[in-house]
Amino acid sequence: MELPRKKLEILGYAFIFTLAILGQYFARTDLAFFEGTYVREDSFIEWLQFTGLFFGFLVCLYRMIILKPFRSWTFLLGLALLAFLFFFGAAEEISWGQRIFDFKTPEWFMAHNTQGEFNLHNLKFGNFKVNRIIFGTVLGIIIGFYFLILPLLYKKMKKLKDFADGFAIPVPKLYHIIAYILLAIIAKSIPSPKKGEILEFGGIWIFILMIFEPYNREFFSRKLKPIHETPPPQS
Repeated sequence: MELPRKKLEILGYAFIFTLAILGQYFARTDLAFFEGTYVREDSFIEWLQFTGLFFGFLVCLYRMIILKPFRSWTFLLGLALLAFLFFFGAAEEISWGQRIFDFKTPEWFMAHNTQGEFNLHNLKFGNFKVNRIIFGTVLGIIIGFYFLILPLLYKKMKKLKDFADGFAIPVPKLYHIIAYILLAIIAKSIPSPKKGEILEFGGIWIFILMIFEPYNREFFSRKLKPIHETPPPQS
């Protein structure tokens, strides 16, 4: 099995799992510290989540710039969509700047946001909680498909392979999948309702490491010969 070879990759995984294991340790030895300091709101764990998401946004923008002369409009569109998702996630982490600039929460968000903040993931409408349904169940299904099913289908279905390569979808390698599964085991076994913060932090950074060295890495490199340009649809 291929293993991470670059020093930054190795250091990245060491960093992720050190903090995850420390979270497990603190939760079992000093739960008050774990919940009140280690993973509390605006803790360094949460800021690492924001840092990872914003860094991913910058990476996608950089790739759009350097690959523009060599890739099709669909590939650049895929990078733009991924950049948007990273930016959206980063903005949600800091409540779209509220945690930095400390502006007042609009009345509508005060009435529908479970934490009284200016963000979407904590909205609640009756029994429907956006964080639990959309960012919990639905996102969990997507992540499961992405890490467990997509790599298998990518190798067996040419149409899916062409779609992923054509729309700049980075495909996980086996060690990315194993890393995420190990992280999930560590996080899920933490005896605290705030264990999800560890999975979120680690998952973000595993994804960041993955987009640097995906299975289809050659398509994100200028060394690959230019792919035939498909003209955008005419309006």
